[in-house]
Amino acid sequence: MGNIGSKLVFLCAGFALAFATMALAQSYDTDFGTGNVGVAYMVQPDGSTARFGGRTATVNPNGDKAIMSYAQDLPAGSILYRKGNKLHVLKNQMIDGKMCPEWEKTWTQ
Repeated sequence: MGNIGSKLVFLCAGFALAFATMALAQSYDTDFGTGNVGVAYMVQPDGSTARFGGRTATVNPNGDKAIMSYAQDLPAGSILYRKGNKLHVLKNQMIDGKMCPEWEKTWTQ
């Protein structure tokens, strides 16, 4: 795999890790939040997510270094939106005078 391909894999894995941080923050995952153990999720072609490396896999130090070199943090209040077999992210920002979390009741039914 070329240098660009490797960067793309790590960028995707980094996004997956950021997604996992937000999406699983209130769910039960015994590995999540232990400090030294990284758990990553990758977006699948149908927009779903799967644990990176398999159901019980954790990210090793080499993977952690590579992922964190390319990953970007998602700010609190960001929105993950699944539609049309794609997963979209809207980073928390001001929209018409309100931050994303303030739109929750207006944008949902």
